[in-house]
Amino acid sequence: MDIGKIVFAIIGFSASFIFCVPNLKRWQRKQMTLEKLKIIREALEEAEERVVRFQERHDRILSHIIASYLTNAEVVEALAGARQNMNQALDFAVELRSIQFKTIRSFPDAIHMVSDTTNTQS
Repeated sequence: MDIGKIVFAIIGFSASFIFCVPNLKRWQRKQMTLEKLKIIREALEEAEERVVRFQERHDRILSHIIASYLTNAEVVEALAGARQNMNQALDFAVELRSIQFKTIRSFPDAIHMVSDTTNTQS
């Protein structure tokens, strides 16, 4: 009789484990998605800040050129370099934004998670 109780207890624990596995996987996937979105958001914020800095630098260089009417080769090279850096930073920000959208689209529950986290943070 004691063996029967042990067998039924094992069967019960196994059944409860089988029913909990999908919820655990969903929770784990949700946590991974939140972490990925956090990393992407932080990288995107840094990239956007860098773009703003490059644009300000580019504008300062351009205003110096206009103010002094210099067409020195070094200034032109610096302006071209600043424009190239700004374009790279913009491309990086756009790429990060597309990665963020792909990540959100790859997890259908992610939109609910994002709206849940924004509601709890407000």
